[in-house]
Amino acid sequence: MSDTPSPSETIAALGTDLSQSMHQAVAQTKPVLSQMAHQVNERLHDLAHHSQEAALEARHKIEDQAKKVTTTAEHCIQQAPFKSVAVAAGAGLLTGVIASWLMRERPH
Repeated sequence: MSDTPSPSETIAALGTDLSQSMHQAVAQTKPVLSQMAHQVNERLHDLAHHSQEAALEARHKIEDQAKKVTTTAEHCIQQAPFKSVAVAAGAGLLTGVIASWLMRERPH
């Protein structure tokens, strides 16, 4: 008998070694990948939370600015009602002229 393994025995041994190496690699990287996935999940959760807070803050700022504009407009109307009506009529007239100009038929 010979001490050298046959090609099929060599391939089988390499396959077994490869399989064991793959199982070891998976076993070693699984906790690391799990930890990375957990960290990514936490960061995404934090990002979503911060985005929600930023959107809420922006909404409050816009609401405050709208209230200030409304208050200022009301004050101007109360101080000069005829002037306010004239400005509103002029703005309406200008809007109508622009709209009719944009909607007119054009020659092709």
